[in-house]
Amino acid sequence: MIAQGCRMVGQCCVAVGLALLLGCAGTGEMVSLNLQTQQPFAQSSQTEPLKIVIEPFEDLRTDRSKIGQRTHLGGGVTNFNVNGGAPGVTIAEALAETLRQRGWNRRGWDARVVQAGVGVSGADIVIGGEIRDFSTNAKSRVFNTKLTGESRLVIKARNLADDSSTVRNIQGEQTKLVFWFTSEDVETLMSGLLQDGIERFITDTKIEGRTLKSAK
Repeated sequence: MIAQGCRMVGQCCVAVGLALLLGCAGTGEMVSLNLQTQQPFAQSSQTEPLKIVIEPFEDLRTDRSKIGQRTHLGGGVTNFNVNGGAPGVTIAEALAETLRQRGWNRRGWDARVVQAGVGVSGADIVIGGEIRDFSTNAKSRVFNTKLTGESRLVIKARNLADDSSTVRNIQGEQTKLVFWFTSEDVETLMSGLLQDGIERFITDTKIEGRTLKSAK
């Protein structure tokens, strides 16, 4: 009886293991990620808010077909990309949303995204930049999945009043372990990484009159 019971337990373990492997096999599908986060609203105290134009960031990555992938325990991969497939637009929109809702010193500004090279009448500051790296990888192992995210951005701001400019290099990296993996884990990781970079850009700069300057 004991031997029979051991065999049954062993068969159950094998079945569970096979189920995990089969359930964790990747099909090569592309999963779209929503990296936009809600910001607390901040009302500008200025009668006429600062007008900021943000251009989509230039994507200088070698592989622009995705921002990362998950390697499955049972073999195969799942690819990830931002909604719309254009990280440069996603980053610009996230920066604009943060400035509208939070801004510098908790004051929101009139910030909007436009196509690169499109002039906007009445703008005070034009912000653009480059994506050197914006990637995520998830590797599934027995009992956990390890997620990593890396970001290297160059953010350039030009003041139209005096044609002065400010350039900031923003880098970041985050790592996370999860037991039950879902695509929302990647969204949380990458949106947090992006928001951290935006916050550091705001911290490293300041507003003087209607111009943006380095705070250091």
